[in-house]
This record gives sequence, structure tokens and C-alpha cells, in this order.
Amino acid sequence: MIKENHQQELSYWLEEVKVRWEKAGRFSIPSSCQHIAIICDGNRRAARERDLPPYFGHRAGIEVIRGISRTMRRWGLKTLTFWVWSTENWRRKKEQISYIMNLAAQYLNGRQFEKELIENKVRFIHLGRKDRLPAVILSALKRLEEKTRRFSSFYLNLAMDYGGEDEIARAMVKIIKASQEREISLSAIGNHPELVLNYLDTAGQPKPDLVIRTGMKKGELPHTSGFMPLQTAYSCWSFISDYFPDLTPKVLKREIEKFSRYRRRLGA
Repeated sequence: MIKENHQQELSYWLEEVKVRWEKAGRFSIPSSCQHIAIICDGNRRAARERDLPPYFGHRAGIEVIRGISRTMRRWGLKTLTFWVWSTENWRRKKEQISYIMNLAAQYLNGRQFEKELIENKVRFIHLGRKDRLPAVILSALKRLEEKTRRFSSFYLNLAMDYGGEDEIARAMVKIIKASQEREISLSAIGNHPELVLNYLDTAGQPKPDLVIRTGMKKGELPHTSGFMPLQTAYSCWSFISDYFPDLTPKVLKREIEKFSRYRRRLGA
């Protein structure tokens, strides 16, 4: 049972996050940065540090996703990806899985979210498996993808039930099927390995220029958890200590500016 004071503290937290991102201010993302991906880590830890039930951190995380999405549109980004649920996260406790799935269902089926996507011409795309998520979430993902499929001014990717190994396995199945149907030859793939990208969940999108992983505390060795192993081969990675719900416009701007000053050689 949720204590009344916990519910009140959550309300204060959500309002704090909302105001923080409403005051993000102006900024212009450099043209060299078209796609930013964020691994949303540290939701539960952020809640614990506030003496709140750990699951409340996921609710705060949704508010941060809203704030970052709106801010990135204003700042001129082309593509934004959030990794919110991995193929390995199903190993968590049933209570947490249930809470998060219900939370996702409410958010994705909310009229306000759909309205905002359409009014701002945002192309919404789900990355990941489509056979294990609850039906209420799958139907919402399909509806949002269909209603926004003609938009191209801003791409919003939600990686949910996503894993890098799983994505590659699914791409291999697609390639084999395409080969059998003579849409492409395996020799073409062998001679032009970049064609594999056309069979990934991000087909047709620019590869991530910058990947930000939150919640990486001092002493913890940086790791990618298998996120987009092919797409991020030449991405710049930023591992920051801030938990995802505590992420601020100032920190995000700092990481983008660091990226803009770095010259990627891309193997040259």
C-alpha cells in the first residue's frame, strides 16, 4: 500500500521535473549531431535516495522523457531514442514488471501523448520485439506508429523489449527470408555489409552520433549492455553519474557540447 506522504512526495517530484524541463532555455544542436540515444538507467536508485518506493522512479522517468523530447525538438535534433526496457529486464520481480507495464500502457494510450505527436509532426517508432509485450501496449505502439508514419521532422524511438543480440538475430531471419524470396542475395550482403542496417529496427534512420548512459556511478566500469551494437560502432559514448530522473538540461547541454568539440575520425 502506498503511503499518503509518499504519494505527496511523488507529486512534488513530478512537478520539480516538469518545471526543470520547461525552463530548459534555448540551445542549438550542431548539425554534426543528428541522433542522440539515451539509456535510461537509475530510476529505482533515484527514488530510493528520496526515501520513496523504488518503482516511483519509473514514474518520474516518464516525466523526464516528456521533458527531454520537447526540449530536443526545440533544440533542433532530428532523431531521439530512449531505451526503457531490455530483453533481460523480464527477469525482474513480477510486481515491478506489472507496475512498469501498467505505467507504459497508461502513457502510450494517453490522448495527450498522441495529440502531441501529431501536432508536432513527430514520427514515433518502436524498437524491439513485438511478441512479448502486453496486448494493450502492442496495440498502442502499432496505432502510434501508423498515425505518425508520414511525419519526418522529428523521429522519436522507444526501445522497449529491446536487446542488441535479439535485434541482430531478428535481422538475420529477415535477410534469409529476403534472400529466399530473391529480394536480395547473400553475396550482396557479403560485399556490402552496410546493407545489414536496412534490416535492423532503425532501418532508414541515421546511426546514433551520441549515446548517453545515465546512472554510472564512480567505481562502476562503463558498459553498453549490448545497445545497438552495429549502429553504435562509431558513436561517441557518454557515461554520466546522474540518475535518469535527475537528468537536467544543463547536463544534457554539456554532453552535447563535449561531443561537438570532438572530432570523430571514423577509422580514417
